[in-house]
Amino acid sequence: MTATPPDQSTPALIPTISAIRACAQEVFHVRPCLWQIEVAKTLLEGGKDVLCIAGTGMGETLTFWLLLLFRPDGIQIIVTPLNLLGKQNVAALTKARIPAIAISSETATPANFHATEVEVTLNMLGHPHSEI
Repeated sequence: MTATPPDQSTPALIPTISAIRACAQEVFHVRPCLWQIEVAKTLLEGGKDVLCIAGTGMGETLTFWLLLLFRPDGIQIIVTPLNLLGKQNVAALTKARIPAIAISSETATPANFHATEVEVTLNMLGHPHSEI
């Protein structure tokens, strides 16, 4: 007898706008704007490419982080133009008890790349328990 994989056609429950806002307030202690929630909700629904244009300091980073609240086994890669922004992201996510690492010349060790490489490879192969 072989195990049957879970039904991949069953859609994941998509949180409501209220649920996203409440969870963000509880975890990050900020109240996200409606546009941030709508972007996160659309990404959680999947099936669409999303282009969001927002000015510097408008809260793009929170928009990325909202996804982490509803995909606890997911992996997210955020590219920042400055090492300082990467360190700030790690500090804020760590405070929210979400594991994070900033890869830079200082942290580019074989151990960090090994763990990241395995997780990204699983995503590229369509592993059902890993998502970017």
